[in-house]
Amino acid sequence: MISVNSNIPNGLICNKVVFSLALFMLSINIFGCGSKEHSPNPDIVATFQGGQITRKQVEDYIKKRIPELDTDAKKQIRRKEIYKHIVKNMVLDLMIEKKIKENKLDKRKNIKHIMKHISEQMNINQLHAQAHGEKIKVSEEDIRKYYEDNRDQFPDDLLVEVKEEIRNILQAKREKEYFRNYIKELKKKAVITRNDHLLKVPQPAEADMRIYYEKNRNIFGSPEKPFPEVKDQIMKSVRKEIEKKWFEQNGNSTLFTIHGKRYTLGEFYQELQELPVDEREKYKTYEDLKRLVDLMIERLLVVEDTYDRMLNVENKDEIEHVREDILRQILHQEEIDDKVSVSDEEIKTYYEANKDKFFEPPRVKISYIRIGRGQTEDEKKRTKKRVEEAYGKLKPGFLKKAQPFEEVAREYSEDPETAKKGGAIDGWISESSDLLEEIAAHILHENVLPLSAGEISDPFYFHGSWYIVKGASAISCRKINNKSEADLLSSCNLLI
Repeated sequence: MISVNSNIPNGLICNKVVFSLALFMLSINIFGCGSKEHSPNPDIVATFQGGQITRKQVEDYIKKRIPELDTDAKKQIRRKEIYKHIVKNMVLDLMIEKKIKENKLDKRKNIKHIMKHISEQMNINQLHAQAHGEKIKVSEEDIRKYYEDNRDQFPDDLLVEVKEEIRNILQAKREKEYFRNYIKELKKKAVITRNDHLLKVPQPAEADMRIYYEKNRNIFGSPEKPFPEVKDQIMKSVRKEIEKKWFEQNGNSTLFTIHGKRYTLGEFYQELQELPVDEREKYKTYEDLKRLVDLMIERLLVVEDTYDRMLNVENKDEIEHVREDILRQILHQEEIDDKVSVSDEEIKTYYEANKDKFFEPPRVKISYIRIGRGQTEDEKKRTKKRVEEAYGKLKPGFLKKAQPFEEVAREYSEDPETAKKGGAIDGWISESSDLLEEIAAHILHENVLPLSAGEISDPFYFHGSWYIVKGASAISCRKINNKSEADLLSSCNLLI
């Protein structure tokens, strides 16, 4: 699947620069690459505070970041300035990892809790995607039947005009039904015990509220309001105090068990506090809290099932990537943001002096068809034929009608997550400030970034698969030096 650039990598590069200057004060010796210094060991390409980088490590690093190197990428990496850039990034990565270990960030309870939720959510998302790919399918016959059975909904519409709307209706209905039955079966097989009485938080007594009123008269205005007028306000405040005390005192009590594994009232309260404020407001009464326990049990049963299916193993690399990014952000916050102060005036001065650096890089939204190349020669031949067949339906030639890209994507694309959406992907494809990412994605960007809305690319090979891409919308922007902000903005054309 094509990876979509987010804002995080761009910020991370800047963070690395700050780390190197303000945190580590690195002294890096890079041997070769045009420098006058030479390593006493030809296998060592760099030394730094606390370690060294070998040629083998650089090769492994590049292979990990760019599994398949095309001819152009190989030429780029041989350039000394790019090679030095790669080595410096490796050194910074190692030093950041060292600092994370020294600060024991990954051992902190709150970070473990965050990562637990992230890995659980990734598994649930993957389960959801698998269900769409394998269980929740809507055929052309299903769509036609719904159209005929519900003609009153589409009195003036042809089937081809409402096909996608009907597909979405049927998918939503089947998804709801599928997951309802799925959770019902999980509950049927599970051994669950509950102690719901622990959710019965004592209600404020009149005497408690009177005492609170006497202690906090100053907050009820001047002249102070009489007790009856502020009773509801007081009840909310006192209830919050009683609730907090109740959950703390009984925090180690078992609220429920699933297959003998206990979940305490304290764990439940932590989950409750982590909900967004507007969501938390939905769970005030005893019945509301019981409903939240129902939802927690359902989620834990699904999570348990995803681990049984080994989805966590399939997500291992992605989970590790998220973990590393979170730890880096926390380290940066603690070591830099909390210690370095930059005034609004300094920001404004820097911006005025460097306006030419602030611009929107070219980016595009796309839909795509991905077809895996295969391993054997026979598989590669079949793949090539399938790619040509799909492309032929999109561009059938003179005087022939092309099929909609969405239909061809659903029929041919081997990426189940995007195929069900007619090939559409979320987010934007854009150039990256990470040099290796940009080298790795060169072929993709070369074929995708020039596309205008509705334009379809020729088939191209990229990282083990063939792609056919359709441009959805694009922002094209070129960098202009020594020009005003208005001139700069006018160079960015939104193509819809």
